[in-house]
Amino acid sequence: AEMARVLADSNHVPLHRLSLLVHSVSIMHKSLDNMPKDENWQALTRNSTNLRVYIMAFDVKSDDMLRILKPSIPLERIHFDSYVTCVSGAVVDLISRQYDKFLTHFILMNDVVDMSAFPDLSDNRNEDPLVLLAWRCTRLSLLAVHGYTVWAHNLIAIARLRGSDLKVLEVTEESIEFDQGELADQ
Repeated sequence: AEMARVLADSNHVPLHRLSLLVHSVSIMHKSLDNMPKDENWQALTRNSTNLRVYIMAFDVKSDDMLRILKPSIPLERIHFDSYVTCVSGAVVDLISRQYDKFLTHFILMNDVVDMSAFPDLSDNRNEDPLVLLAWRCTRLSLLAVHGYTVWAHNLIAIARLRGSDLKVLEVTEESIEFDQGELADQ
């Protein structure tokens, strides 16, 4: 929060890019109470109107991510990489709602040992958070998913929603699941 206040000062040259690394180890040793609040981000973006933020999160719990992601962050790129924790569908849904104007890159990696049971973000809901992300985030040009279940019909929906604007759609083969009805049709 203090860094955001200093950078928001009009005496500083406006920022264009801010890369943030959030790691579970650093969260264990430091409180999230010092993270910039939404008003800090608003002040920073007033002085730096072209600011775009890139967040890389390693093994960060979903609850912690929900505390970090403030509506006024001009989030352009986010990269989740985990070995222990999994990103929740609620975090993906929040990202698609809050950052629909800026988000261009969304990378979701889960380096799991058990290749037979990838987490499913949809949580048996009708709406898949990745499909909603592709629908809401009209600037999305890169979507990479490794180690999470992606249903084949949702993968097709994502590709159709973003069309040729989606330059990179990368999904691990083992992540792709088919409904039993789809398998019978193929």
